[in-house]
Amino acid sequence: MKLTQLGLMLLAVVGICAQSAVAQEWGTVKGRFVVSGDVAALPAMEVTKDAEFCGPKLPDPSILVGEKNGLQNVALWLYLDRGDKAPPVHPDYAAAAKAPVVVDNKACLYDPHVAMVVVGQPVEFTNSDPIPHNFKVEGFANAGMNNLVPVGGVFEHKFDSEERYPMNASCSIHPWMSAKIVVRELPYMAVTGEDGSFEIKNLPVGEHKLQVWHEVPGTIKEMTIGGKKVKDRKGLLEITVKAGDNDLGDIAIDAGDLK
Repeated sequence: MKLTQLGLMLLAVVGICAQSAVAQEWGTVKGRFVVSGDVAALPAMEVTKDAEFCGPKLPDPSILVGEKNGLQNVALWLYLDRGDKAPPVHPDYAAAAKAPVVVDNKACLYDPHVAMVVVGQPVEFTNSDPIPHNFKVEGFANAGMNNLVPVGGVFEHKFDSEERYPMNASCSIHPWMSAKIVVRELPYMAVTGEDGSFEIKNLPVGEHKLQVWHEVPGTIKEMTIGGKKVKDRKGLLEITVKAGDNDLGDIAIDAGDLK
């Protein structure tokens, strides 16, 4: 049986698509942010309400340096230049985007201090304290919210638009409380843990840019990676992702820049 010209074209298209699907590879990027030098200890925050539960003072979570100088709460996300085409998203992220992100009130502080959220993902603002709190969240692309969350309460919310930079979260009842919420279209983002480590799973192989941010001072414009100093006014870190694990090692930020 002879194939028609249309049939041959269809087979060619199917073959190209099959090759494209097979060719798509993924890589996981990991690393650790560390502080180079000594960071001056931040003064404790004064408690002005509900001190009988919260205590007279609380540690300031704006800068947290752990063991081996690991810097906590550094946020990274995939950065696209204007006009860039968004990369493919690994199928594993579909289920993750449906799972709620929990931002809790614990001992009169927010937990986590920096939350990572995909556009449209449910966020559960909860209150584990025996006193009422409220969540006041302000951004640019999303409408602000200001909701009371009673003891044991949960307020669910979804952010409809990507935010260029982290949103501010605060409590009108307890003015020392603050947190940041990163809202991005693409799930390729991470925040460093207590030891300064991070991991972004299943990035498409190829050249990418990550934007690096910390509450103090904001955009990280200078860092040292592999002994080489990187400077960028937008805080961009250019990486090459290969299939499998990609360990960037320690990424150092000068202590003098954390102010």
